[in-house]
Amino acid sequence: MLKVKRNDKCPCGSGKKYKKCCLTDPVKEAEILRAASMAHTHEEIYQIITKPIDIYKLKVQLISIRLEEIETEVSRTILMEGNDTLYDFHLRIQRAFNWDNDHMFSFYLSNKLSDRASEYSANPIGEHLVSMYGKPAKSAYDGQLRDLGLSKGKKFLYLFDYRDELLHSVTVEEIREKKSDDKNLAKIINRIGDAPPQYDYYEDDETDYEYRLLHK
Repeated sequence: MLKVKRNDKCPCGSGKKYKKCCLTDPVKEAEILRAASMAHTHEEIYQIITKPIDIYKLKVQLISIRLEEIETEVSRTILMEGNDTLYDFHLRIQRAFNWDNDHMFSFYLSNKLSDRASEYSANPIGEHLVSMYGKPAKSAYDGQLRDLGLSKGKKFLYLFDYRDELLHSVTVEEIREKKSDDKNLAKIINRIGDAPPQYDYYEDDETDYEYRLLHK
């Protein structure tokens, strides 16, 4: 990681010292630190932080619940910005499918379920604790889409709720540069099928009744 010292000229190109420029703004400082982690020179930092934000068109398809396959297509296509995190994406999926955001989740970028090396996880409020396998994976809260090496056609998995296992396939349908007239990007641009109930309870099933009481 390239070290930007307080008295260095700010890599943003303002001509001011870093301590009197981006270091005073937490958002700008975070951008500088992100760029510095990938750069070898201040010029490279400038190139990274001035690169336009890309828009990601992501199709999320529900493929199984409680290990039972979904026979008809249930999918949502969502627009995200490159500086959104996987936690932001998780929240967008929750709204798109009308799931209750009350369980931990994992993304597997290798498209292989349970692949620890490619896993990003978090709990419902974005805290990075442990995944379903115990040891902490990478943090979904810190993983920005633009830093994940995604490309058009890339597929990966999203697993929500380690008990009931709501498993989704994610496909990167398009990556394009953000335009000045792009408005209201926080939206679902396509819906196919109705999402099934998240919880399938039976009134005469004592186990499910107790589970429902615990999750009021």
